[in-house]
Parts: sequence; C-alpha cells; structure tokens
Amino acid sequence: MKKMLLSFAVLLLAATAGIAQCDKNVVYHSDQQERISEDGSVMDTKTDVLSLEFTKERITVNHAEKAGVLTATIRETTCQWKDIYKEGKAIYKVEFQKPETSETTEGTMTVEAKEGKLHILIEMVRLDGKKIRLLVNRYEEK
Repeated sequence: MKKMLLSFAVLLLAATAGIAQCDKNVVYHSDQQERISEDGSVMDTKTDVLSLEFTKERITVNHAEKAGVLTATIRETTCQWKDIYKEGKAIYKVEFQKPETSETTEGTMTVEAKEGKLHILIEMVRLDGKKIRLLVNRYEEK
C-alpha cells in the first residue's frame, strides 16, 4: 500500500511539473525552417533567423529584421513532457493573426523534443495540409 501511495505521489508531481512547464514564458530561436507536404516529405528548406516568444496567452513570431510578423492567441494547451525540452511535447491550439492585415486563421503549434532535439511544427487551416517545421537551435526561459 505504501509503494502504491508513493508511486501515485511521484506520478502526480511529474504531471504537475509537466503542466507547469507550459505556463512558463519561453523564447525559442530557429535559423532553419522546412516546408512539409501533406504526405510528410520536406518540400524545401529556408535559412532565416526567427524567434518565437511563448507566454501563457500568446505566441509572437519575430523575424531578425522585424518584430511581431505573426501572432497567435492560445485557445488550448496540452502538455505531454516526459523530460522538459528533451523528450515530449506541448500542443497549442491557436488563432493566428497577421498584424498588418488583421487576417486570422485557426491552427496548431506543437513544440516537440525527441532525443534532446527540439522543433516546432506549425499547422494552419489556410495551408491546406502543408506544415512548417522550425528547427530550434536554442531556447531561453524568461
């Protein structure tokens, strides 16, 4: 019985820690992006310096030469981190907005880590099944 209670306590702490990680402000930096086709193959690769600032309510995409090129309001968050930034993922259901046109579209941003390598997958309704994958070369908690 003691082992079962201890196991439950450890599981509860791990789940709480994973959820708490999604509430942190984090800036991810990428200098390489890939466009992914509907079948999952890489269509092309682009080298561009981007930073994505995640807060509890909003995601802001900044270009090296221009801040706030795209923003997203977070509607729902699912955290599935086994080891934060090393193994697992966080899924953000969002509404994207282009600041200069006020155009909006629904989508998902997934921050995923496998074997210590981080990437962010962007899916938008207007991309018709295509995706954008940003390869994260560094990140910082704020």
